[in-house]
Amino acid sequence: MNKAKTLLPLTISVMLACGSAVAAGGPGGEIDYSAYQDKPAPNLKAEEKINGFPASMQPWRVPGEPNLIKRDTDWEGTYKRRDLDKINPKREPGPIDLQRYEYVTTKHGFPTYFGLPVALNTEDLKAGDVDVAIVGLPSNFNMGGDGTAWAANQLRFVRQYDFAGVGHDLVLNNHYFDILNVVDYGNANSHVSFMNDNFVEHAKVLREIFEGGATPIAIGGEHGTQVASIMAVVDHYGPKEVAFVHFDAHMDYSTAGAGTLGLFTHGGRARRFAHENGWIDGADMHSIGIRGAYDDAERVEYLNAAGDKIHYMSEFERKGFEATWKKVREELKGKKLYISVDVDVLDAPYVPGTSNPEAGGFTSAQMGRMLRELAMQNDVVLLDFAEYTPLMDDNHYNTANTINRMMRAFLAGKAARKEGNTDPDYIHPAIKQTYADQK
Repeated sequence: MNKAKTLLPLTISVMLACGSAVAAGGPGGEIDYSAYQDKPAPNLKAEEKINGFPASMQPWRVPGEPNLIKRDTDWEGTYKRRDLDKINPKREPGPIDLQRYEYVTTKHGFPTYFGLPVALNTEDLKAGDVDVAIVGLPSNFNMGGDGTAWAANQLRFVRQYDFAGVGHDLVLNNHYFDILNVVDYGNANSHVSFMNDNFVEHAKVLREIFEGGATPIAIGGEHGTQVASIMAVVDHYGPKEVAFVHFDAHMDYSTAGAGTLGLFTHGGRARRFAHENGWIDGADMHSIGIRGAYDDAERVEYLNAAGDKIHYMSEFERKGFEATWKKVREELKGKKLYISVDVDVLDAPYVPGTSNPEAGGFTSAQMGRMLRELAMQNDVVLLDFAEYTPLMDDNHYNTANTINRMMRAFLAGKAARKEGNTDPDYIHPAIKQTYADQK
């Protein structure tokens, strides 16, 4: 196709979106080129002002409606699904393995999560009896650092000498990909301007996974990912059916009032909003690893009054990791869990690629252990990771490697649970016999 014929309608569509009078005329689609001619200078001083500037300078605003913003005429195209059944050859439902070779490293194989098969819809999940679907939820509405929208795809390109579809855990001594059916469910789309509509689309994709009978592992995005996760969990399971486990350096309990809607970015209002609307009780909100420098006394007062089972990092430091973690596990026993991991819960050196690093957090080994043990002990209905920023990562992408290993630990625990092992203290005898304290 001639490039000029391609670009000209695109230019027109953009101008139409901004309210231009340009239009295609006649059955042949001829262009009214007079719309491209110089125009008389407007009397800007006589125009209505919006935020101190003439309204015509802000074609995205609605005059007289300060809280409304116009959408482009084709904005919904971002969320419009393609009919893949019509585009692709007819096939039976089920996961699709894209790896050409029997044994291939993820370095050389087709880039999916762990080199695993892909699923495109709920029918694929059901037909494949899928246990876990890993899905990308890209978002970049981040006040602390840019690049989180790249995280979902970066984690398909982990720089390790791993083999596609191969995984072995050296605590449980299990081959988790042989026990669990795990797939890559692709990415949900995101509009560059409409954060709140993105939450809805991301929640829809998570709901598809629930309806397919699988557990989602979601890769955000900044912690606004938590908004979509909470929407999907509460919509699918109902209010007060699932406890929230929040691994984070920060409380993410922004107060209501000015900026409330905007503060859904970073997940800043998500859990508090859920509590205020009766979707969850305070006793089922569990905050772990909190130590940030910019929370405040009001939030401490709120979480104490709400009954949040919070465990500050200082508790782990003073009472010891082992004792404190076992206390947390006991509080969570018997609950369905939605687990959200803001990677800044780890100590800063372990996650160079995060937007809001905080010193004094968990080690990567501790974080992997906690996820493994919760996956064994509890019915975890959703796990998400947020605030990974590949643009800030080091040369070896060690933050991506760390998240990859945390995901593997979780999958190992979930595989053990599928086989009936729900004891979080379990260590496989072949592993445990080498411990120095074993006789």
